[in-house]
Amino acid sequence: MAVVALVILHFTLYRFLVRWPAMPNLLVGGLLLAALRMRAGYAAFLGFGLGVLEAAMGLEGLGTTSLVLALVGYLGARSRDLLFADARHYVFVYLFVGTWIAEVSLILAMPGGPNLLGALVLAPVSALGTAVVCGAAESVAASIRRP
Repeated sequence: MAVVALVILHFTLYRFLVRWPAMPNLLVGGLLLAALRMRAGYAAFLGFGLGVLEAAMGLEGLGTTSLVLALVGYLGARSRDLLFADARHYVFVYLFVGTWIAEVSLILAMPGGPNLLGALVLAPVSALGTAVVCGAAESVAASIRRP
């Protein structure tokens, strides 16, 4: 439930999120939350599909965005066993690290050369915002599921 809401919010608020480079990445957060409950292949396929949708909105980096989100979905599903996915404080760390990896990968892989300011400053800020917003959404959804 939280995953669908985050993805819909990402594409609904896309015009507002593009203006600020360090805004929470709701798409990556939703993908990582979905990857906690999926097998690795399905998570990679979901990441690829979301990457195609994201690149279609921005009209740049179609292959790069799709590949990075597919890898993030795959690695997110495979790393689920390293974490205790049921513990809420581990979910925040999982979201922060996964979003940071996705942001740095997208910054370094985009055409035009790497942007070191974006990789060193904006990516951790965006990852922290994503961890807080998506972790809170997951906590609310989990409390609704469990009476």
